[in-house]
Amino acid sequence: MKRRSIFQTSFQFVPVLIFGILSVSCISIINPGEVGLMWRPYSTGLSQKPLESRVQTYMPWNSVYIYSIQWSSFQEKVEVLTRDDLTITVTADIIIRPIQNEIYELEMEIGRDYYEKVVKPQFRTAIRNILSAYNMVSISKETPNVSAQIKKSLTEKLKYKHIEIDDVIVDDVEYSPSILKAIESKLTKQQEQEQMKFEINIAKRDAEIQQISAEGKAKAVLIEAEAQAKAQKMISDSLTPKYIQLKAMENPNNKLIFVPNGKDGLPIIVNPDNK
Repeated sequence: MKRRSIFQTSFQFVPVLIFGILSVSCISIINPGEVGLMWRPYSTGLSQKPLESRVQTYMPWNSVYIYSIQWSSFQEKVEVLTRDDLTITVTADIIIRPIQNEIYELEMEIGRDYYEKVVKPQFRTAIRNILSAYNMVSISKETPNVSAQIKKSLTEKLKYKHIEIDDVIVDDVEYSPSILKAIESKLTKQQEQEQMKFEINIAKRDAEIQQISAEGKAKAVLIEAEAQAKAQKMISDSLTPKYIQLKAMENPNNKLIFVPNGKDGLPIIVNPDNK
């Protein structure tokens, strides 16, 4: 019987060794939209180059830290004291994600719970600070401007935190029942004031119309009076003694006319029925 060489014997144990290593290896699946960092505590430490999206195998004493690089939305509900010292509840969303090329720095400086550690406190503070400059009644109309201001403030605060912001959205503004009642009362008074202004304007217009009508009537009466005066003057100027005599003679009620005339120059008229 021939003896096997040491090389042949060692070669036979290679598959067994590989199987043994694989049997104790760990597996991590990095899905699309994710990146990973290999952590080798007994050798190279934390890898700076992100791992690709695939199945990663490693020894049990190593680890893989997985980060989602997809956009994620987080919502906060915050009580805010407005400029006019009224308390409201604001619901806002922020859409963020880690910067892919800065995953190593993010893990070293903050960690995978970066939202709770860094973003959330700054987000809530920015909501309070920005909205405190607005009066309560103007907030609902200014939500696009408020959202833009909150985003701008957070962009400055998180500038070196290896996170990028896509958008900030103010979803809802809640008012307490007492505030809603006060708003309703204010709106009712405003409507009443507008109605009173409308009625006053109508009354002013009616008065102006009546005044114009009265002035027109007065002018018409004056014109008529002037016309009558002119007519009377014309008649008076035309009443000569000869004209009066003519009219007296043309009167069909006259029975007899005696000439010469009377003292006033008119013919003497005698009515035989009355003698």
